[in-house]
Amino acid sequence: MVLTSNATRELSEALKRRCLYLHLGYPSPAREKEIVLACVPELPEQLAEAIIGTIRALRAMELKKVPSIAETIDWAQTVLALGIDTFDEEAVSSTLGVVLKHASDQARAIGQLKLGSN
Repeated sequence: MVLTSNATRELSEALKRRCLYLHLGYPSPAREKEIVLACVPELPEQLAEAIIGTIRALRAMELKKVPSIAETIDWAQTVLALGIDTFDEEAVSSTLGVVLKHASDQARAIGQLKLGSN
């Protein structure tokens, strides 16, 4: 059995005693691009690179909830579904809620990424 945790909830001591801990960090940008393109193969490569670059910038911020790889995939699917072909400031601003669920995180990202508000 494999248990995963992003440390948002405390595990019981009894459960912790029965677990082997292995910390897995985020993949390299190249590996994350491979993952995204495997899950969203219709996404143009340059959009995948732009999304991953923005996700990595978000992960470097002090956020309540840092975007996971699953959220990178969600963002890629959203961009594709909306027919966005350039991941510019407007595209990032209008879809930021896909990866950042807290208003304070969105405000911080808008400020640090120097995005205009929509």
